[in-house]
Amino acid sequence: MIKILLKTVIILFLWNSAFAFENNFTSRDTLRNAELNTSFDNSSKYQTSIGYWNDNFIFQDLPGGNIGYGKDDYVTASFWLRIAYKKNPKYWWFIDIYHNILTNKSGNYRTDLLTLRLSVEKEISSGSFKFGSGIISSGNFGGEAIQNEYHKLFNIDSIKLEYVRKNKIGLIAFLGYKRAIFDAEHIGINWYIANSYKARVGPSNVRTGFEFNAITYHKSKIPVLHLQIRAGYIDYYSLEKFLLPLFDKGFQCGALVSCGFINKFNVATWITGNQYGQKQSCYGISCDFGWNGSRMSDLSDITFP
Repeated sequence: MIKILLKTVIILFLWNSAFAFENNFTSRDTLRNAELNTSFDNSSKYQTSIGYWNDNFIFQDLPGGNIGYGKDDYVTASFWLRIAYKKNPKYWWFIDIYHNILTNKSGNYRTDLLTLRLSVEKEISSGSFKFGSGIISSGNFGGEAIQNEYHKLFNIDSIKLEYVRKNKIGLIAFLGYKRAIFDAEHIGINWYIANSYKARVGPSNVRTGFEFNAITYHKSKIPVLHLQIRAGYIDYYSLEKFLLPLFDKGFQCGALVSCGFINKFNVATWITGNQYGQKQSCYGISCDFGWNGSRMSDLSDITFP
């Protein structure tokens, strides 16, 4: 575990040292930040985000058959709440709360993960750097009731599984880096690497890959449409015995479309493939509310745990 953390830090340091020069593409900061504000000034900004994703597409009964039909197992549903604050053009501060509902039908057990994470994202000359810490707990946090009420709403059979153990708490640490490879006015390509370590509780993982961003603007320079495509590799490690069947490693991909409205609000929808290494797709939606300018959605926000 410690070796993996050290390797991640060393990789980040060497990569940034080797390429620590100012990128001269004219629109790098505009594309990377993708903030919904007209002036791009230095005033403080606040934002609230809510999100939900599931391994079953909610409209799977629409014409087209079971295009989004999943196993309804493993990481079967997740909820996300964020409060974000930007004090100056180079720093975002985040408070994230994640609630993940986990099941193992073949093993006849379930558990929930509840996480509180504080993090900061800093822009640097070569890209952006993000780090944070928090607490994570596994146990019974109402996941069974939420899942079965959802099933009842859509006339799906309820799932009765025993919780695997009583609540247990651990610490988490997160480290991530994005390197801008190419940036133009409407298109950008990044390389990313991240390590999320969870002590005693929850699945730790390291992931890396590339992302493509395309964005269109209103004539007043307000971003109105953002497309993000990701492809990379994830490896889960330091798993407790009962989590081993729920997470694995492998190549993963994802696509997100985010639409901005009236300089205060944006909504995003996405699909990911093999998000947790179990060859399952996840489908999600999120909404961002900004008091005086909001940050466009990003797949890195919802690749948790």
